[in-house]
Amino acid sequence: MSGNSEEDHQLNYRKRREDSLRQLLSGIVDKPSKEIVEELKKDLGVSRATAYRMMKTFRTCGAITAPWTRPVGRPKGARCLDPRREQIIQEAIKAHYSHALRPRFRALVQDIHQR
Repeated sequence: MSGNSEEDHQLNYRKRREDSLRQLLSGIVDKPSKEIVEELKKDLGVSRATAYRMMKTFRTCGAITAPWTRPVGRPKGARCLDPRREQIIQEAIKAHYSHALRPRFRALVQDIHQR
Protein backbone atom coordinates (compact mmCIF):
# COMPACT_ATOMS: atom_id res chain seq x y z
CA MET A 1 0.00 0.00 0.00
CA SER A 2 2.90 2.36 0.67
CA GLY A 3 4.12 1.82 -2.91
CA ASN A 4 0.82 3.12 -4.23
CA SER A 5 1.06 6.11 -1.91
CA GLU A 6 4.58 6.82 -3.22
CA GLU A 7 3.36 6.60 -6.81
CA ASP A 8 0.52 9.00 -6.03
CA HIS A 9 2.98 11.38 -4.40
CA GLN A 10 5.26 11.29 -7.48
CA LEU A 11 2.32 11.81 -9.82
CA ASN A 12 1.09 14.78 -7.78
CA TYR A 13 4.59 16.26 -7.74
CA ARG A 14 4.94 15.94 -11.53
CA LYS A 15 1.50 17.47 -12.05
CA ARG A 16 2.36 20.37 -9.73
CA ARG A 17 5.63 20.96 -11.61
CA GLU A 18 3.89 20.94 -14.96
CA ASP A 19 1.17 23.30 -13.75
CA SER A 20 3.78 25.68 -12.28
CA LEU A 21 5.77 25.74 -15.48
CA ARG A 22 2.73 26.23 -17.68
CA GLN A 23 1.47 29.05 -15.49
CA LEU A 24 4.82 30.82 -15.28
CA LEU A 25 5.71 30.45 -18.95
CA SER A 26 2.32 31.29 -20.45
CA GLY A 27 2.57 34.51 -22.40
CA ILE A 28 6.37 34.76 -22.23
CA VAL A 29 7.79 34.94 -25.72
CA ASP A 30 11.48 35.58 -25.09
CA LYS A 31 13.85 35.11 -22.17
CA PRO A 32 12.09 34.67 -18.79
CA SER A 33 12.78 37.25 -16.12
CA LYS A 34 14.80 36.57 -12.99
CA GLU A 35 11.61 36.87 -10.95
CA ILE A 36 10.02 34.00 -12.87
CA VAL A 37 13.09 31.83 -12.38
CA GLU A 38 13.16 32.64 -8.65
CA GLU A 39 9.47 31.83 -8.32
CA LEU A 40 9.98 28.51 -10.12
CA LYS A 41 12.92 27.69 -7.84
CA LYS A 42 10.81 28.46 -4.78
CA ASP A 43 7.74 26.57 -5.99
CA LEU A 44 9.57 23.41 -6.98
CA GLY A 45 12.60 23.50 -4.73
CA VAL A 46 15.13 23.19 -7.55
CA SER A 47 18.35 25.03 -8.38
CA ARG A 48 18.54 27.90 -10.85
CA ALA A 49 20.31 25.71 -13.42
CA THR A 50 17.64 23.01 -13.06
CA ALA A 51 14.89 25.62 -13.44
CA TYR A 52 16.43 26.83 -16.71
CA ARG A 53 16.85 23.24 -17.96
CA MET A 54 13.22 22.48 -17.13
CA MET A 55 12.07 25.60 -18.96
CA LYS A 56 14.17 24.74 -22.00
CA THR A 57 12.82 21.18 -22.12
CA PHE A 58 9.27 22.41 -21.62
CA ARG A 59 9.57 24.98 -24.41
CA THR A 60 11.11 22.58 -26.93
CA CYS A 61 8.83 19.58 -26.51
CA GLY A 62 6.20 20.53 -23.92
CA ALA A 63 7.38 17.83 -21.53
CA ILE A 64 8.52 18.04 -17.95
CA THR A 65 11.38 15.73 -17.13
CA ALA A 66 12.82 15.11 -13.73
CA PRO A 67 16.44 16.22 -13.49
CA TRP A 68 17.47 12.85 -12.03
CA THR A 69 16.13 10.93 -15.05
CA ARG A 70 18.65 12.54 -17.39
CA PRO A 71 21.83 10.58 -18.04
CA VAL A 72 24.91 11.99 -16.36
CA GLY A 73 28.29 12.20 -18.01
CA ARG A 74 29.57 11.51 -21.45
CA PRO A 75 27.44 9.24 -23.68
CA LYS A 76 28.67 5.68 -23.97
CA GLY A 77 31.14 5.26 -26.81
CA ALA A 78 31.76 9.00 -27.24
CA ARG A 79 35.33 9.91 -28.16
CA CYS A 80 37.10 13.12 -27.22
CA LEU A 81 40.23 12.56 -29.25
CA ASP A 82 40.62 12.37 -32.98
CA PRO A 83 40.95 8.84 -34.45
CA ARG A 84 44.71 9.17 -35.07
CA ARG A 85 45.43 9.95 -31.40
CA GLU A 86 43.16 7.12 -30.29
CA GLN A 87 45.16 4.80 -32.56
CA ILE A 88 48.49 6.02 -31.13
CA ILE A 89 47.27 5.37 -27.58
CA GLN A 90 45.93 1.90 -28.46
CA GLU A 91 49.21 0.95 -30.15
CA ALA A 92 51.24 2.16 -27.16
CA ILE A 93 49.06 0.20 -24.74
CA LYS A 94 49.37 -2.98 -26.81
CA ALA A 95 53.15 -2.57 -27.13
CA HIS A 96 53.69 -1.93 -23.42
CA TYR A 97 51.37 -4.58 -22.04
CA SER A 98 52.19 -7.38 -24.48
CA HIS A 99 55.39 -8.24 -22.60
CA ALA A 100 55.51 -10.74 -19.77
CA LEU A 101 57.18 -8.14 -17.53
CA ARG A 102 54.96 -5.10 -17.70
CA PRO A 103 56.55 -1.67 -17.44
CA ARG A 104 55.28 1.03 -15.14
CA PHE A 105 52.24 3.07 -16.07
CA ARG A 106 54.38 6.22 -16.08
CA ALA A 107 56.53 4.71 -18.84
CA LEU A 108 53.37 4.15 -20.89
CA VAL A 109 52.31 7.77 -20.44
CA GLN A 110 55.78 8.99 -21.47
CA ASP A 111 55.72 6.78 -24.56
CA ILE A 112 52.33 8.17 -25.58
CA HIS A 113 53.65 11.74 -25.18
CA GLN A 114 56.68 10.90 -27.33
CA ARG A 115 54.53 9.37 -30.07
